[in-house]
Amino acid sequence: MKPASASRTPQTRIIAALVAMTLALQGCAVDWAREHRLYCRISEPAEKTLIRDTLYFGSSIPGGGDVGSNEWADFESTVLAHEFPQGFTVFDSHGAWRGENGDTVREPGHVVVLVHADDAAAESAVRRIIEHYRATFHQEAVLRERTIACVTL
Repeated sequence: MKPASASRTPQTRIIAALVAMTLALQGCAVDWAREHRLYCRISEPAEKTLIRDTLYFGSSIPGGGDVGSNEWADFESTVLAHEFPQGFTVFDSHGAWRGENGDTVREPGHVVVLVHADDAAAESAVRRIIEHYRATFHQEAVLRERTIACVTL
């Protein structure tokens, strides 16, 4: 009795190799495209899925000067409070980043955390906050970190 591999034609071997390679590559593609969902608990107290935006505001003004405590307080009370009257959290910070000119800037700043619904109104409010700060204080950027969060209210 001949082994099974001896009875295969060259075309059968090529097809078998292509099928094996396709299955192996599909496994790789699935790993790269795997979606990692965050499942919130629905038991008591129930968690809601919301968006958490963390915004990083530097205080150094290009060309000289800093956003002072009075200027920040005004930005906080007029812009942040207006766009997110439901609430926000502010942390004082110190960090570094490399600007467009290649220089590393070390500066004090503020980190603002916003938790909100995933809707067009909140997205527009976040964009207005960023653009207002950039325009008012001549900033190259405001870093935005966006993630999904399970929240219990």
